[in-house]
Amino acid sequence: MKTIHDNPVSSREMVRMIILFVFGSSVVMGVNPRTMQDAWICLLIAAAISVPVFFIYARIMHLMDGKDFFTCVLDWFGGIPGRIVIALLVWYYLYLAAVVVRNFSEFMEIVAMPETPQVPMMISFLLVSAYLCKSRIQVISQWSIVGLCITVGIMIITVLSTVASMRPQNLLPILEHSPPVMMKSSFEIFAFPFAECVVFLPLISAAKHGSPYKIFFKGLFYSTLVLMVIILRNVLTLGPQLMEAEYFPSYSCARIMEIGSFLSRIEGTISINFIVSGLTKTSLCLYSGALGLAKLLNVPNKLDLIIMPIFLFVLMLCALSYTDAVQMFNFLDFYPFYALPFQVIVPVVIWLVGEWKAHSKKTSSVQTASQPS
Repeated sequence: MKTIHDNPVSSREMVRMIILFVFGSSVVMGVNPRTMQDAWICLLIAAAISVPVFFIYARIMHLMDGKDFFTCVLDWFGGIPGRIVIALLVWYYLYLAAVVVRNFSEFMEIVAMPETPQVPMMISFLLVSAYLCKSRIQVISQWSIVGLCITVGIMIITVLSTVASMRPQNLLPILEHSPPVMMKSSFEIFAFPFAECVVFLPLISAAKHGSPYKIFFKGLFYSTLVLMVIILRNVLTLGPQLMEAEYFPSYSCARIMEIGSFLSRIEGTISINFIVSGLTKTSLCLYSGALGLAKLLNVPNKLDLIIMPIFLFVLMLCALSYTDAVQMFNFLDFYPFYALPFQVIVPVVIWLVGEWKAHSKKTSSVQTASQPS
């Protein structure tokens, strides 16, 4: 059975996966529209907050020197503490996959199929994601190339199609919201979607020829650029009040698109974007979770055997996470505090332990070299 290192991917493919991952649910749910016309400023602040966190992620991968992430965690922390750290990350990866799938099912039920039960939609979405996960990182990376072309192409079409409906005055007044409100919104954007890139810690080592610093920061830059386009399109087209009031502002924006005088109401394109980027995000979460669970169970070469149990577990989480869409959106207020330990605290602890281990190893090597033969 092949491992993640048997089929390496290029650094460019890894960057594409990060962009599509961040695109994820944000394509229809919007990027924290509560600050309305100031949302683009909050996005820039969130990106700035993400820089030191992404630096920590990249530093961890640098300290591991191309080795498997979960193996290094066990080596650094030891048996029981290392397994606790891995279990925490695996829980978050699988929970995040369940949240993305539930976002998809709620979206489809509200905008397209109100009479269809959500469970069949969850199963179909998860089956495709599980297949991508089973096919390993190289197939996911190739899928992301096609997916990114589709999503960016549709995004450009929607922007050009709504130019006639854009109103520059919708961006005014600038900085209308108070600093505490702006910082709260920035923190929420940082947690969702930027810091969710903690999912890539077990995956970056698959990029054999590329600096982890360049991979993470290129992904951050281009994903910020894509989200900025989405925010400005929604604000300029819908206006700040309507953007805040809508559950799915990008979909509402697409409903008023017109191409010439013969083609309109092509909001289904946004659904395509959500499916493509959502499948990528879910499959990456499942893959990272499967790698961690395989390490916990000490079956690193039997990844295929645990895909189906993970599929059933995530499906159960999808059904139990929320009662309805209102609760799903209300949870966004608490999600940053729930996700903070997994996105920041656990990686910081891993980084500090890794620095200590590297320093100890270097000191030991120097002492050994200085001893007379």
